[in-house]
Amino acid sequence: MAAQRYRGEHSPDPASNEPHIEAPKPMSMPRRKAVKRPGGIAVSLLFLAPFPLLLSGFAKISNAAPIEAATAFGTYALFVLAGWTLREGLKAEAAYNERKIARAPMFPRKIIAAGLSGAAVLLAAWLGWGQNMFTSIGFGALAVGAHLVAFGLDPMRRKGLVGFNEYETDRVARAVEKAEAIIDEIESTAARINIRSVERKVEGLLNSVREMLRVVEQDPRDLTRARKYMSVYLSSARDATVKFAELNERSRDTVKQKEYLSLIDDLETSFNGERTLMLQDNQSDLDVEIEVLQERLQREGHLASE
Repeated sequence: MAAQRYRGEHSPDPASNEPHIEAPKPMSMPRRKAVKRPGGIAVSLLFLAPFPLLLSGFAKISNAAPIEAATAFGTYALFVLAGWTLREGLKAEAAYNERKIARAPMFPRKIIAAGLSGAAVLLAAWLGWGQNMFTSIGFGALAVGAHLVAFGLDPMRRKGLVGFNEYETDRVARAVEKAEAIIDEIESTAARINIRSVERKVEGLLNSVREMLRVVEQDPRDLTRARKYMSVYLSSARDATVKFAELNERSRDTVKQKEYLSLIDDLETSFNGERTLMLQDNQSDLDVEIEVLQERLQREGHLASE
C-alpha cells in the first residue's frame, strides 16, 4: 500500500484535498545518542596492557633472538584479538538488550574472548616468564575466570513476545537485524559526508525507522506490511546516501544536496505515515478483542449488561 503524506497543524497548503493523517507523536522510547565505545576503559586496557610485549618483541629481534621475539609478538596478537572479540561481543549484547525480539548471538564472542585471554596469559607465563606448564595453566585459568566475572557471558536464549510462536518471533528478529545493519551503514556514511544539515536529516529519518521497528517488535503481525519499508525503502535510502557521499567527495553540489535532502524528507514522511497507520490498525484490533471479551463476560454472567 502506498504511503500517504500526512499534514500537521503547521503544514503548508491546508486546503489540500489529500487525505488528512495527523503527524505521529514520537513513541515513548529514547532516541539513540552517539554510540559510546562498548566496554569503556576496561576494554581499552585490554588493548594497552600487552603493549610491553610488543616492545619486548622488538628488543628480542635486536638481540638476535627470533624465537623469543615471535613468542612475544604472538602473545601480543592474542591479547589484541581477545580485546577486539570482546568489544564485538559487547556490541552484540547491547543490540540484544535493546530489542524486544532478538536471537542469541550466533557466536559467543565474550566467551571466546575469555579463552583467548587465558591462552595469551598461559603463553606469557610459560614462554615469557619462565613458569612451568602447570603454573602457566593455572594463570591462564585465572585469567579466563576473571574475564568472565568482569564481562559476563553472552546472551544464550532467544527473546520474544508472549503469544507468538518461535517462527514468528524468529522471522521478526531476522528482519529487524537486517534493518539495523542497514541503519548502521547509513549512519556511518552520513557521518563521512560531514555536513551538519545532512546528518540532522538522516538522524530524523533513522529515528522514524527505529520507531517503526519497535512497532513491529511489539506486534509481529505488522511485519508483512512493514517489510517493504524495512527492506526496499531503507535500502534505497542507503544507496542514495552512498551515492551522495561519493559525489560530495568530488564536489559540493548544492543542487544534488537539495535533491538528496528532499528524498530523505519524503522517506521520513512515508515511514511516519505508515507507522501511524500500523498503530491505528493495532488499536482497531484491540477494540475488537475488547468487544468480544465483553460479550463473553456478559454471556457468562460476569459483567452486567449495559
